[in-house]
Amino acid sequence: MITNTVILIAGLAVYAGYGISVVYLLSIILLSYLAGRLIPRHRFVMWISTALQVSFLVLLRVRHLLPYSSFIAPVGISYFTLQIIAYHADVYLGKYEPEKNIVKFALFVSWLPHIFIGPIEPYEKMRAALEKKQFGGDHFLKGAVRSLWGLFKKLVIAARLGVIVSAISADPERFDGAFALAAMLLYAVQLYADFSGGIDIVLGVSRMFGIRMSENFDAPYFSQSVSEFWRRWHITLGGFLREYVYIPLGGNRKGKLRKFLNTIATFLVSGIWHGGGYLLWGLMHGILVCFGDKCRTKSRICNRIVTFLLVSFLWSFFIWPDTAAVLQMAGSVFTVFNYNTLLAGLGGMGLTAGDWIVLGAACLLLFLYDWKSGVLKTKFCAFSLAAKVGVACLLALTVLVFGMYGIGFSVSEFVYSRF
Repeated sequence: MITNTVILIAGLAVYAGYGISVVYLLSIILLSYLAGRLIPRHRFVMWISTALQVSFLVLLRVRHLLPYSSFIAPVGISYFTLQIIAYHADVYLGKYEPEKNIVKFALFVSWLPHIFIGPIEPYEKMRAALEKKQFGGDHFLKGAVRSLWGLFKKLVIAARLGVIVSAISADPERFDGAFALAAMLLYAVQLYADFSGGIDIVLGVSRMFGIRMSENFDAPYFSQSVSEFWRRWHITLGGFLREYVYIPLGGNRKGKLRKFLNTIATFLVSGIWHGGGYLLWGLMHGILVCFGDKCRTKSRICNRIVTFLLVSFLWSFFIWPDTAAVLQMAGSVFTVFNYNTLLAGLGGMGLTAGDWIVLGAACLLLFLYDWKSGVLKTKFCAFSLAAKVGVACLLALTVLVFGMYGIGFSVSEFVYSRF
């Protein structure tokens, strides 16, 4: 059986490939471990540790606004910082005793697959997963298929959509109006395929090692409101914000006005977590969460379409470099009527006819999978060993044949690895 120590050393060796980042990671592991041990006897340590980590995270997020700043953000800092803050808060609240085994604590912080893009795993769940590792051929196959499905979404769908979105966003003066709208809608699918594909790889690789981790997505674009969307998208981040920001602020226990303010504050924190330029994005999501349910119709399809359009419009903050450009491009959707040139324009942006056919078929497959994921997972679990191997081979072949590969492809190319 592969021990936690071996897994930890192997993960740190890979992480060390990112250079100076590993120095910060090892330092924060040691300091956080010691702080956790001190918190039950010296409770003020929790506040000091949290303040320092939040301050450094915010500093990295807004460094582009500071003069003469050139800070290097350690890879994965957003994810392991939130996990450590949650761990210290839970120890402070007496939910569990601080971890005495530094290897287990280090593996919780630095478990390689999830350190880059999540999920943000609570300590008690990660500890239970590490203690209940189950190795075996069936677990390995299920993990391999999950990882290959993630690679399919990343390399077959997101990579192709990225070609179009990059071409449009690179020349906003030329590609506005209909092209801006197309970029928003296509980016919504690209981001989902990229981010959820990365999570599939994390969960799949973890499963291959016998470790079960939390799901991070639940078909978010089938949501009927923005509030439902946030229950289905980046689930573990939403859980963290609800548990450690929204509820401590008072949640919904102090009247409607306080609930509204707490919701807005929580989404502003989410905006800061994504970066200094996403405050308006967080504010608008907070407002839609507060009032979006009041605009729902009796038609589920209509609600889903409207929600998808709203979320897609707000993804524009991720596409263009600054708020002014976002507002300009969003406004052009309603003022520049060049929809008659859209199809011809998209056809000349780097994808061949074959690419469009593959992209269309792959997106349809993704849609059907999200629609019937529960049924498909149940049927797959009932397959024989030979059938599971066949599915894995088919997915691997599909990714190899239809995937788009860039020079120097690495985990840092996943969109959400930069947040």
